Amino acid sequence: MSMATLPNPSRPWRRRALRGLILAAAPLLLPALLLVVALDTRPRIADPGPPDARAASHTRDVADGLRSFLVHEGEAGLWSMTEAEANAVLAAAQRLAPGSFGRARIDDRAATIDLAVDLAPLAPALPAALWLNLHLAVAPSGDGLRIASARIGRLPLPPALARAGLRLALDRKLGDGLGSDALATIAAVRLHPQRATVVFDFDAVGRDAFFARLRTRALAAAGATAREQVYVQLWHLDRAARRGELPRQGSLLPYLDKAVRVAARQKGDPREEMRAALYALALYCGDPDFGDQIGVTMQRSMRGRANGCAGTTLGGRDDFKRHFVISAGLEAATAGGAAFGVGELKELLDSNDGGSGFSFRDMVADAAGVAFARTFLAAAPDRWPATLARLDDETAILPGFEDLPENLTEAAFRARFRDVDSPAYAAMVADIEARVAALPLHTAAY
Repeated sequence: MSMATLPNPSRPWRRRALRGLILAAAPLLLPALLLVVALDTRPRIADPGPPDARAASHTRDVADGLRSFLVHEGEAGLWSMTEAEANAVLAAAQRLAPGSFGRARIDDRAATIDLAVDLAPLAPALPAALWLNLHLAVAPSGDGLRIASARIGRLPLPPALARAGLRLALDRKLGDGLGSDALATIAAVRLHPQRATVVFDFDAVGRDAFFARLRTRALAAAGATAREQVYVQLWHLDRAARRGELPRQGSLLPYLDKAVRVAARQKGDPREEMRAALYALALYCGDPDFGDQIGVTMQRSMRGRANGCAGTTLGGRDDFKRHFVISAGLEAATAGGAAFGVGELKELLDSNDGGSGFSFRDMVADAAGVAFARTFLAAAPDRWPATLARLDDETAILPGFEDLPENLTEAAFRARFRDVDSPAYAAMVADIEARVAALPLHTAAY
């Protein structure tokens, strides 16, 4: 046998080594490969732009419909949404959660939603701009939720896997297995051009128990302790007003001072006591319906003419007072900038026909209320007295606003600012935030 025909004893060893190397590297290479396929360097849909007055109106209609659906525990068994309403909600979400946008389409074949999420705000260390593009299409069905197609980036997902992922995401967001139960309640999906209707069967999961769990979860963010202590705060505010210890006319400042001092006397978690104080101010000096947001009901005896705070003002205006305390309450309940975003949507809504008009002055009161809440929630309790000492004049919590435009119709707003993504609008918001940040109150808390 010649040397050329002799087997090479090193080849099997090399093959085994190469196979072992591939197997060892697979756990590292597979996630990297999936990321390459799942992520894109650009969004796959065009940015539809920010919300306008019409979108704000649609968003309000959706919120009202959802509130009614939950309060009445889906008695009709139907939930409906138009394509315009779905896109309005996505536009509003873009303002509340910057760095993402979406688009919805509804016809008789599928209800489709496409989302583009900019990962830069979430992961600033990324070497390049990367986007997570998500696609989900739901087909009409008479036997539950049927996913027609799903995709992450360029990676298509089998319907069964997409459904499992959706269930996992909802469970993670809602907790307590509510996501799985919510999907199980879907009995049918009816699609028409521009409108989707979902038919529910809540008895499949136990209607009463399901909605009780849903309400508990929805109110969890407001804090059980804070919600309980609201009633203590309300009692103190109302008693002080009835005794003449708090004014029924003039400035809101004494009510702010009283609420903070009551919070400081309590024995519980200081941050939760402060949240309760901010909730009580939003209810007593703002709007009793704020209680719907946190699951609290203010007694009828504290409303109307009996309400001691009703005649007070901020900056000489009743609407400023309400904007201030409600924004403070929303900040305590939500955090993360949502309160200011809600105020912005409200101003867009006001720019519709019949509304009071878009007001940058109202946005000053919104921003001031948010800053008031943030300052006291972040400050150590031993700094509260020094901070309260600055509340000797309204200029400590409300900056100048007389030079800012208000009562702008939608047409006037568009002519001057185009939309809420324009440089001119951003400059106005930056100016408002700078004015609020320079207020004396916020330099005394730390």
